[in-house]
Amino acid sequence: MADQAQYKRDHEGNGNKEKLILLLLRKDLRKIYMKTLVDRLHDSGVTVAVDETNYPEEKQKKFHWILSFPGDIPKGKAHDASSLGLIFRVPGMPKLQMEKLPSSDSVKLTKLIGRYKEVQQQCKDQVKNQAFVKLALIDAVLRGKQQLIQKFEDLENRLEQKISQVEKPYYKGIGYILSTSIEKITGIAVLDGLMKGLVHVMIIDDMEKRTIDGLVALDFKRKFLSFMSTSELSKKIQEFRNAHAEDEFAKANIEEFIFNSPDFEHVEIVFFNSWKFTEDSFPIRVALRKKAIISKKEERKVQQKDQAEGKIAAEEEALVVVKEKLEEVMRVINKMEKSHFDDEDEYQLQTSARKRFLKDIKIRELRLKELKRPISKGAGEEKIITIDLFDIFKNNQSFMDRMSDKAGSLGLGELWGKHVKTDDSFSFNKLAEMARFSKDWIKASAQLKKIKSQTTHLAKQLKLFVEKNELTNSVSSSGSGTEGNYQPLLDKHILDRLELAVLSCEISNLTADKLKKE
Repeated sequence: MADQAQYKRDHEGNGNKEKLILLLLRKDLRKIYMKTLVDRLHDSGVTVAVDETNYPEEKQKKFHWILSFPGDIPKGKAHDASSLGLIFRVPGMPKLQMEKLPSSDSVKLTKLIGRYKEVQQQCKDQVKNQAFVKLALIDAVLRGKQQLIQKFEDLENRLEQKISQVEKPYYKGIGYILSTSIEKITGIAVLDGLMKGLVHVMIIDDMEKRTIDGLVALDFKRKFLSFMSTSELSKKIQEFRNAHAEDEFAKANIEEFIFNSPDFEHVEIVFFNSWKFTEDSFPIRVALRKKAIISKKEERKVQQKDQAEGKIAAEEEALVVVKEKLEEVMRVINKMEKSHFDDEDEYQLQTSARKRFLKDIKIRELRLKELKRPISKGAGEEKIITIDLFDIFKNNQSFMDRMSDKAGSLGLGELWGKHVKTDDSFSFNKLAEMARFSKDWIKASAQLKKIKSQTTHLAKQLKLFVEKNELTNSVSSSGSGTEGNYQPLLDKHILDRLELAVLSCEISNLTADKLKKE
């Protein structure tokens, strides 16, 4: 491909043939800039080979000058005006000291130096424009974010492919845990029957709907399954605490929240997987709510719910009246104290009234607190237990399942599979792999969401900045498809920088030839 880019080469001088110039660009940038750059340089009688960054190193050896254009802000560098030169840097470009170049009667060298100075001045003029500087910086950061998005999307896809090959044991393990959970609270192993028509399960493992799909494939009923992310759970807990800032749930823990929040009122089992596992242990927390269990006291509260609402309104009205009476008494007492009132009996009468009103207020506030307290359903029948996923899975493996895992650990899995029929859904080795891959996927997914959010915000900022500073061009030179028509401004500056780099190489070639001749 690089050879094909040299079709316009015009060799001048025998020595120049040995110092070929190669410019390596990303595939997208090569497509955008190659033709325009080659045409520009052809007008100056200079040829450059333009190829992609994956151009074989062996073929690069025939080139004396190897240029590149990263087009980014290097990691660790500040995202401010001091990094502008780095965005448009061209590694491999020789540093020319124009004032020290030897005088020459070469028409081509004179022409190249003139063109070099012209383009150099254009670049200097452009970076004096502060709006352009800020545009270039924001655009570079935005492109960096977009590249990160692609990187994490690729990572997500690779991990999803790996997960798809080892996920069945995880869903099988969840089934074991749900069976054990029901048995622990009821004393009867009736999971299958309940799951088909009674028990509602919520999965919290940050795998989105993937776990639900996996359980459905194992004959669980989708309509009885739901999922929630840990971030959503944390948000709901905080909302619950805020709503109960004045009662005992102001600092509710996870258990108090689960068993008193309307969001979980109809959920019998909540499966928490925080993916905190070791080689030997994988603890899973499970919240259990025994169905249809409710204390007599709470049952009366449910039946009297409408009456309770009326009582709350009445108590609140009475509380307002008592507080107003207290304020009136306090005004009288303050007036007496300021005027040195001598009637001791009257003073004692007012202070007694104050004590009575304060006591009345306290009683009514406690009564209101009790009336407003959420109804605790299933009192004494709700609990959170911890079950080790690794242990329960191993306990449900057959001898042949364990032998298959052993063969796999010894690198004999393929040989074992040829002679013994096995079911991957019973493989502990694959369960362990699933845990590792899933943990990595969750991290990558969280990072991807964060970067996408930042990118969306940054793109909006860039759009507003471009509109405000009128950094637009009615004619696009790049065809890059980048949103906003500010791109031609950047394209022109990039082309100027690339042309400068190639010109500096050719000028160095010609001056070196002249010095040799002298």
